[in-house]
Amino acid sequence: METARDSALTFLREVGDVLEQRRAASLRCLYAIRDHAPPQETEQLWQDYLKTVNAWNTKWNLYRALVLEEFGPDMQKRFYDDQADADVVWAKASLTQKLIIFHNKLSDYYRPPPDKKPEDPKKIEELHSSIAQDCYAFYFEVINRIQEGRVGKRSWATAEQTK
Repeated sequence: METARDSALTFLREVGDVLEQRRAASLRCLYAIRDHAPPQETEQLWQDYLKTVNAWNTKWNLYRALVLEEFGPDMQKRFYDDQADADVVWAKASLTQKLIIFHNKLSDYYRPPPDKKPEDPKKIEELHSSIAQDCYAFYFEVINRIQEGRVGKRSWATAEQTK
């Protein structure tokens, strides 16, 4: 059980760190674009943001597998849900899908397609805030499960079977 707990804590630290870096970089980028920062500064912030996206994407499959293994299918659906995410509806979207939607909106804001009206930065900021709330709710549930010892395959399988 201690190994599962340690693994879950390591997962929480790493995912939390990568997600928070991505969220912070995206917000800096959004504000630079909105406030018409010098092009070089905006470009550097954009590149910094893309590095955080790449860091997330590089380990995403591992994170998805670890969420399932450590916390079970209900938590995995909060992290990534291919069925709910197919609709691309924000309210139903998993954390992963929300990150994708947000990235696409921020990309269009950074380099607006010629056939689209620029996105309202307040709307993008609202999406960012929603992601923050989802992240904190996800972390909260992970922490609760760690504290209660409900980590590792047997613990969530047992919890699922008793529902």
